[in-house]
Amino acid sequence: METIIFKAPDGTKEKLRELNPNLSDLLRQEVGNLINGRKSSAHERAKHLIFSGGGKMSRGKEYLKIYAKKKSR
Repeated sequence: METIIFKAPDGTKEKLRELNPNLSDLLRQEVGNLINGRKSSAHERAKHLIFSGGGKMSRGKEYLKIYAKKKSR
């Protein structure tokens, strides 16, 4: 296995650790994807943005009080 060293902007390491604490594994996977022409899916790129509340938010009374549109008739 070869060693590759590069400089990255300040804060890059912390941002990458949020995606995967094992930086070496994360970087190996992404470099492999680049070399092999595989692109990550939109889901893979956005999965850190997705919230899974188990459906509780949409049924919760507090949520409905705050966000549900009131029908006035």
